[in-house]
Amino acid sequence: MDIGSYRTAVESILEDLRVKVAATNEYAAHYTNALTPKIMLATITTNRMRQYDGDYMNDPEEGRYLVDVMIAAAQECKHERKSAFVERLTELRESRLLYTAYKKASFLSCWTMVQIKPGDEHGKDSLNHWRFYGDDGRGASLMIPLSNLLTIFPNQLFKVIYGTEMRGGGSSASQRPIQQLKTALVSRLSNLKKTPDRAMVELEEVIQATHPLLFLFKSSEYAAEREVRSICHKDSYGSASGVSFDDRGPDKPRRAYVEGAPGLICDDSLLYYGPKSDPMRAIEAMGHAADLGIGLQVFVSSMPYR
Repeated sequence: MDIGSYRTAVESILEDLRVKVAATNEYAAHYTNALTPKIMLATITTNRMRQYDGDYMNDPEEGRYLVDVMIAAAQECKHERKSAFVERLTELRESRLLYTAYKKASFLSCWTMVQIKPGDEHGKDSLNHWRFYGDDGRGASLMIPLSNLLTIFPNQLFKVIYGTEMRGGGSSASQRPIQQLKTALVSRLSNLKKTPDRAMVELEEVIQATHPLLFLFKSSEYAAEREVRSICHKDSYGSASGVSFDDRGPDKPRRAYVEGAPGLICDDSLLYYGPKSDPMRAIEAMGHAADLGIGLQVFVSSMPYR
């Protein structure tokens, strides 16, 4: 397999994971702090989602599960320089800053898929999500119709694959994205040039070609999240690339983000406030939504929370 064929294989996996259509009852939930809905509903122009740089993710292993697959493929390939490949990929995995490793910045927002039928909106929030992502139950959860999310992030919404296990699954196992990628990697790495310097140059080409899949593979421990992600890639953190920085006070570094399109919170959206949040926030949010002409349903979670 040459590099062109490998890039085609990566693009095919990416296309398979891309979310293209939404059913009527499909929603995407995003857990955040309690102030976010107020800020978003302040004006029409602020009603948008920020996609933050991947290095800010809660899971420190984000962007590194895929490198485990690359290392396994390097160990399995038939190239005489495979030990050098493993060494380079291990160095890549241990990099503390993903931009340093790939010379590209990835920006994303994370959403959990939820099925909500009309009349069944109450109690669709998740206790585990409140604990991990909803400010320990004091935050808020935006639930946006998936059909609207597709318009906000056109061609940028992808399903997340959980687990890097290669075994099991019977005859369909070879069609798993993880197995498809490993097969392509083994083939490409086995066919890199034989000269040491050229082989390492071509390994870097493989690394760069794999980058678009970086945040679409996660540990099987997170499988219950049923996540979809909006993802875009930038060559730099400069304003010319469409990157902005938020303000977190003089003692904290500002965080890089890319702004999504306006109109995120729309008619038929749902907003939940956490079981430990101030219920008066719900009244305020309903007032802001009414001023913007948005048909938003707002709930305060009644889930038991210790």
